[in-house]
Amino acid sequence: MKRLLPLVLTALAFSSCGGQDGKVVARIGSEKITENYLQEKFMEISPAAQAYLATKPGRRQFLDVLIHERLMLLAAKKSRVASGDDYKARVKQKEAEMRATLGEYKDFMLTKMWVEDMRANELKVTDAEAEEYYQKYPYKVTLAHILLPSYEEAEKVIRKIKAGADFDRTAKEFSLDKEAVRLPPVMYGEFMPELEDMAFKMRVGEIQGIVKTPLGFHILKKLAQDKGEREPSLDRVRKILEKKKFDSYLAKFQEKAKVEVLDENYK
Repeated sequence: MKRLLPLVLTALAFSSCGGQDGKVVARIGSEKITENYLQEKFMEISPAAQAYLATKPGRRQFLDVLIHERLMLLAAKKSRVASGDDYKARVKQKEAEMRATLGEYKDFMLTKMWVEDMRANELKVTDAEAEEYYQKYPYKVTLAHILLPSYEEAEKVIRKIKAGADFDRTAKEFSLDKEAVRLPPVMYGEFMPELEDMAFKMRVGEIQGIVKTPLGFHILKKLAQDKGEREPSLDRVRKILEKKKFDSYLAKFQEKAKVEVLDENYK
């Protein structure tokens, strides 16, 4: 309480200077320093310094600092620098940066609010939908994979494995994805579509491949298959179904938007 008291007294001292918001505390030519401005600047001061402002000399010194700052600004506005090309160029650059930042924020906020609205409406998953999906796909599988850049390299690797080479060691040696040989357990709908059916049909311990995806050529080993606990699984199912609805919505929208990749290097 003793530490808080000076801060409270300071706030009271400022608010008691006048009963109205925006009361003019000082003038510098045509410029004004209002009570609101003082409050704003006061909040920028560190707590240790605020204690001193509880005193009348402290308040006067604080105001003197603000007057000094305002005098400097007024003098700068009337100087040759204010009309100089360098200053104008820097301001123009900053304005462009701020417009770009504002544009990015507007795009981000619009997209975020649109997704939130979609989740509450078009993408909403009912309990019945989640239950039906869980009854059909109650299992989660754990897989290891080896990712190769070409079919020929994948063929060489799978021959090594069929000849008795250890899967994990081979993956660490040849896979493009050495840091993620063992994948986290996935439910149906959470894995890459090209690999999903095969992964869930494989027997535990079985190795299959070669399957092409946009990432490259895959060899899979099935490590485990377990039935997920009901409630956590239903939560995952809701996310799966929500994503399916979202992907379907966006695919239909893309047909209308007529997306074209024109550069051959990106096709």
